[in-house]
Amino acid sequence: MIKIYIAPMAGVTDYTYRRIMNKFHPDLMFTEMVSVNAVKMANEKTIKQMLRLLPNDGVQIFGRDIDVMVECAKYVESLGVTYIDVNMGCPMPKITKNGYGSALLEDPEHIRKLMTAIKNALKPETKLSMKIRIGYKEHKNPVEIAKIADELGLHHITVHGRTREQMYSGTANWETIKQIKEAVSIPVIGNGDIFTAEDAYEKATESGVDGIMLARGIYGNPWLIQQIRERFETGEVKTKITYIDKIDMALKHIDYMKEDYPEKQFNFEIRKHLCWYLKGITGGSKVKNLLNKIDNYDEISEVLIRLKEKLKEYNSQ
Repeated sequence: MIKIYIAPMAGVTDYTYRRIMNKFHPDLMFTEMVSVNAVKMANEKTIKQMLRLLPNDGVQIFGRDIDVMVECAKYVESLGVTYIDVNMGCPMPKITKNGYGSALLEDPEHIRKLMTAIKNALKPETKLSMKIRIGYKEHKNPVEIAKIADELGLHHITVHGRTREQMYSGTANWETIKQIKEAVSIPVIGNGDIFTAEDAYEKATESGVDGIMLARGIYGNPWLIQQIRERFETGEVKTKITYIDKIDMALKHIDYMKEDYPEKQFNFEIRKHLCWYLKGITGGSKVKNLLNKIDNYDEISEVLIRLKEKLKEYNSQ
């Protein structure tokens, strides 16, 4: 059975979001990427929020300095984390300008030294991996970099099928992901443009990858995990999602947010998730505009419940 991983996404895969995803039992989830410098400085937000973990959570770290990266990896391991991933794929300018994220792809020798040092510092049972793109400005050296991971015997390598220069534009190049899979012996996890169960089936089957990593495709759609499993196991997608289901999940997300951050009267991060749940719902745009003016959980829940009742009335006609 194909492995299904949840991507580390800044501003998205917080503890509450992962609680929602966990209801659908992905094989592995990753935290938002964690700055090794923030951990080194004992940033309270990072320690308390980003490193608040569920049993099957992995932690993704980013940075460049080998000593600091090693120190952070060992600290994360000391928390009982068994999966640690190194970010070499983030394309955002505020990350790459410091030589972090996908900027590392320009220096394979540094990647080798970095990953060797981290692996040697961790316990043998800790599973170390890396996430890359297929290049910085062009498809220059993805196989070379993947072979570094292979030679070190990493747990897996995740490959996003775009270059850093592409950001999230164009389409993901799964042919290059296939070439990487054919060149290494460690598991390869493919990432990019998986929005439906059929996307997952076609891309995984054609490339031969060992697993897929979901990102934007699960915005407001955690059921995609279940649908992908159904497609692989039975050849068809049996789970059909209604707008009522989406509103119910949005209400559950609000309840979890209240539980997870009781010290906050309102967490503005919830708004983006609610917009994703409401996408495509009749009247959803008006409701989204209204929600953006509300900073109270109970009021937001009331709005969603009213929308749910209207949809029920409409469906019964």
